[in-house]
Amino acid sequence: MRVVSDRREWMLGLSVALLVAGSAAAQKVQKLPEGAGAIGKGPDAIVLPGYADVPRPPAFDEAKRREVLQQSTIVDDYTPQPAFVGQTRAPKPAKPSQYRVEVAAEGLDRPWSFAFLADGRMLVSESQRGLRIIERDGKLGAPITKGLPLDFSKRAQELLDSVPDRDFARNRTIYFLYRKPPPEAKDIGKGEEDFPIHYPQIEMAASAQLSRDERSLTNVKVLLNAQGIEGRMAQGPDGKLYITSGPLAGRGVLVRNWTQPQLPGSLMGKLLRINTDGTAPADNPFVGKADTRPEIWAFGVRDAQSIAFDAQGRLWTAENGPMGGDEVNLIEKGKNYGFPVISYGREYSGELINGGLTSKPGLEQPVYFWTPSVAPSGMTFYTGDRFPEWKGNLFIATMAPRIGRKVIRLVLQETPQGWRVTGEEWLLTELDGMRFRDLKQGPDGALYAMTDARGPTGDKIYRILPK
Repeated sequence: MRVVSDRREWMLGLSVALLVAGSAAAQKVQKLPEGAGAIGKGPDAIVLPGYADVPRPPAFDEAKRREVLQQSTIVDDYTPQPAFVGQTRAPKPAKPSQYRVEVAAEGLDRPWSFAFLADGRMLVSESQRGLRIIERDGKLGAPITKGLPLDFSKRAQELLDSVPDRDFARNRTIYFLYRKPPPEAKDIGKGEEDFPIHYPQIEMAASAQLSRDERSLTNVKVLLNAQGIEGRMAQGPDGKLYITSGPLAGRGVLVRNWTQPQLPGSLMGKLLRINTDGTAPADNPFVGKADTRPEIWAFGVRDAQSIAFDAQGRLWTAENGPMGGDEVNLIEKGKNYGFPVISYGREYSGELINGGLTSKPGLEQPVYFWTPSVAPSGMTFYTGDRFPEWKGNLFIATMAPRIGRKVIRLVLQETPQGWRVTGEEWLLTELDGMRFRDLKQGPDGALYAMTDARGPTGDKIYRILPK
């Protein structure tokens, strides 16, 4: 009788274990109610139809524009104390890089991103002209606008990042970010004074297929309202899409009034992770937490316009701080990168953020930071053979007028205390202070840098080769 009893107890225990495991596997991904993104909004936030989860500041009037102009004259001389040696102002590498530069393509108009296709051609997104294919010889294809959910004749509608699927040669799929006002906004006019809010555009993620004749997009699908004002996207080694969603920022916007990077119901100021169909993966860190958006992978990220995976599949970002405090971060699942609770930057008015707090238990430190700002944009890890001394180094395109407008090379080293930057080198400073928007390693092992000069002669993609 005891054998039978033991068997029944064992079977009961097994059934309970299977039930629990099945429930966990089938855990429903939560859906937050409309308006959850506006919980905790600042005192001057406006919520209009179509903006229920994306509160925005009031449109700038003449007084606010004068304030912004005055803030643009403030010299950023802030030098906060780093948390560890080498967290900022790393020395130059002992041996300067030897390279030469040639033009790979030219004639672009306000490009935002580019990526290499498997056949060696480039896919470029131009913010107000659409997608474009660049042939291997540098010849520009015609702009591809048909199918894009954008009307470039209207204000606040722009194409941002574009990422070909890792199996693009077979499925022709492209993922892209764009920004535009919601349909409820209707006609927002031609200028700031024509609509009640500042930053009327909302960052959106979508997928589409490029037609065989490469003239249009088909099967366009909106994947996610990312809620922010701009961002970057990358497809990870796991096939998932990783998206940054920039919070409300810029001169005239007080950080203390826009704390969305710490609010669980908002996607702004986060690193997001979604499936290629737009759903939230079941293994995201906050799935099942009722008050938190399930797409969130990490909290406390400011305006991260740089995102890249290293050769081991680790996710890195470089983010624009407010006035100073641009950061390089190693992003890990479920962690909080602190903004705006901690920051190495200041408000654009010059006042300290949260009393100048730069560290707090439970909040991650950046691997590296800059003051003044360099305005990091696209970035990539070098894995090629043409520059053996560059292997494993991080390269970042920058745009700031004072110490930016160059390509920055960071030499990284893993130590028992974490990742450290052991060297910083500035490249392409000889190109007359060009703004660099994006950066990629080519299939030929060269490094490619794209400008965003916004000048009369158009923008270029430079190829960087050994001297």
